[in-house]
Amino acid sequence: MSLLRRPAVLIALGVVISVAALYLGAWWMPFPVGLSLGLVMPRARFSIPAGAAIGLIAWTAPLVGEQVQYGLGPAATSIAAIMGLTGAADLPVALTILVGTLLGASGAWLGSAGRALAPRGAKPDVGRSRASEPSLEPASEKAALR
Repeated sequence: MSLLRRPAVLIALGVVISVAALYLGAWWMPFPVGLSLGLVMPRARFSIPAGAAIGLIAWTAPLVGEQVQYGLGPAATSIAAIMGLTGAADLPVALTILVGTLLGASGAWLGSAGRALAPRGAKPDVGRSRASEPSLEPASEKAALR
């Protein structure tokens, strides 16, 4: 069975790649992963939510790890205070997760739209003669060129 028929495997692979890249400093990685997922998956109906799920999981997993290890309370509270929202420490965390989700979804959407623009079953025009192509030149100029 093809890998394209197993979207769960593609999503898991995308999450692993995105989380690994996120730990290496490539915070933008859910976008290209979603882009490649949108190019590979046959339907936008499935690829866009899958890209969003990749971004959601890829940006939530490190936040959960940081919360367990260090606690996000002081950092989230100070970011909320900078935003002018005193006492709303959960809003910066929610916005961070939203950014990751939108990165994955927009990448998958762009990949799906790009795949939809590509011609299906297009054959290269190797071996076609130029005589069969219509000409835009007037007949008198065409005769003079021969």
